[in-house]
Amino acid sequence: MNKKKACIESLAALESQEPPQKISRSGSPPMALSLTSSEEGDSFRRDQAHVLEERFNSTIATDQSPGGGSSTVSTVSPAIDSPLLQHRHSHINGSIFNERVQASVAKAFQSSSEYLDEVSGVKLSCEPFRHCVLPNFISKPEYVTDLESALLALPLRDKNNDLYKFSQSRDLNHSKSSTISTFRTICESVRNFLTDVTGIPLNSKIDLFCSQYKYTDVLLCHDDELEERRVAFIYYLVPESWSSVDGGALDLFDIDEHAQPRDVVKSIVPKRNNFLFFEVSSKSFHQVAEVLSEDKTRLSISGWFHGPPLARPQPYVDSLPPALPYGSIEEEIFYSWFNPLYLAPEVQSDIRHRFEQDSEIELTDFLQVEKYDELMLALQDSTVRWKLLGPANKRNYYVADKSDVPQIVAEYLRVIQSDAVFLVLSNLTGLKLHSLAPLSEGEEGAAAASNGNGESSKSNGDVSNPRYRSEVRKWEHGCYTLAHDTDSEAFDFALDSMLYIDCGKEWSFENGGYTSYIAKGEDDELLSVGPVGNSLALVYRDKDTMRFVKHLNHRVSKLPSPRFFEINTVYFE
Repeated sequence: MNKKKACIESLAALESQEPPQKISRSGSPPMALSLTSSEEGDSFRRDQAHVLEERFNSTIATDQSPGGGSSTVSTVSPAIDSPLLQHRHSHINGSIFNERVQASVAKAFQSSSEYLDEVSGVKLSCEPFRHCVLPNFISKPEYVTDLESALLALPLRDKNNDLYKFSQSRDLNHSKSSTISTFRTICESVRNFLTDVTGIPLNSKIDLFCSQYKYTDVLLCHDDELEERRVAFIYYLVPESWSSVDGGALDLFDIDEHAQPRDVVKSIVPKRNNFLFFEVSSKSFHQVAEVLSEDKTRLSISGWFHGPPLARPQPYVDSLPPALPYGSIEEEIFYSWFNPLYLAPEVQSDIRHRFEQDSEIELTDFLQVEKYDELMLALQDSTVRWKLLGPANKRNYYVADKSDVPQIVAEYLRVIQSDAVFLVLSNLTGLKLHSLAPLSEGEEGAAAASNGNGESSKSNGDVSNPRYRSEVRKWEHGCYTLAHDTDSEAFDFALDSMLYIDCGKEWSFENGGYTSYIAKGEDDELLSVGPVGNSLALVYRDKDTMRFVKHLNHRVSKLPSPRFFEINTVYFE
């Protein structure tokens, strides 16, 4: 491959540390929740509903819930436990696992009605998707303590990528601990309960993992859909004192008209000895909010019950604004912005040589100090209109309305979109971004080798379609982007240009906020670019090279300036 088109993957050799682990997850948009998965599942649900309806206690009262749906509240005394359940589940709260509660929850679940059992505290909710909390799940406090101790003794792996940062055990199905094995047996019996309640014919496969979330750990928005996952669950072993101020809530999203996650409409705070489950579907977007406590650990066992797979809808693809051709700029304005060092031919030649070898470079002190300070003050102005950009399963950051930015910002945008800057970038990178751009060594050789056989290379003036796309961005606590399969910009060669503003010279990667490049379908991190004030980062990425901005965590809120700005421009040849 020509040096100037050297794939960004060559940068992988520069990374000596172990690459972060990455999970498989769906990038597909949600669809309306379906109560049936297949003809077999539909028949199974009808049979189960019929059996459970016969068991249903006639003393259950039904009221209208807010919003027009039905809501059921049970106030009767607990029915006698099923002998089978009682025999096999001496550790489980008997007021949960009895036929009356099971029948009541199943009827509410399959009719998508709210339900609360005032005796056991079992609560089924249907918005934004069906989920149920089984409180005081284990009836023996000594076992809860033993289980917590066994989990804390496990070796854990740090997991860190675009979607998450936390620690996790290996599959607990293989644990030799008798205490953990007992929980596996409990889950096998819970599977029978869930099969009756949901009407889903769950099979014998159960995934079990221990997870620890500590300060700044997070799991961002996703839907859990993968292979045959049908019911997700979490069993909480957090301290009794855990509250909403500690973070770590399970946030549930509703969906927009494109079946993509929109807003967090419910947050469930972890509570010790609670068991929570929800049906996995293309609607089940959720996240584990960032843990804010610096001295508590969000300990849990989580996993999935498996069953017949659901058909997935086609993923929704975002429409990008059009990439535009370059414009013009007055010479005086052009020269007033940039550090003269980067306009010197000998310096440009040196930078170009390094860039053709590495496909990336950082140009520090890029703007003249006066212009940089003006730009920073303008972006800090409270009159700038910022819009939060989603959806949350792809991105969460602020963009400015470019039609109404301060004059100095508008001027800089004109400069970086001008033919003069396209030519400068061609000189700095060796890319064909302008008709006057010099040929690279490889192109010169190809031109010389062309001898009338009908296969001539491009002439110096033959440029395909140089264009750009730009955004003015603000990054603060909670902002991020995720690598996703429907990123249209990942399908073409491109030059990423990132000018960082108001973030100082010593940004710590522990804060997040860095841009990471990965090869599509691979786990290895190829390159990370951290924000540095008045620094222009240039990265040439190959087709199918994906990128993301790491979640900005709570540490950012402790900085003198708890946010930074970026003017991001993508150039295409």
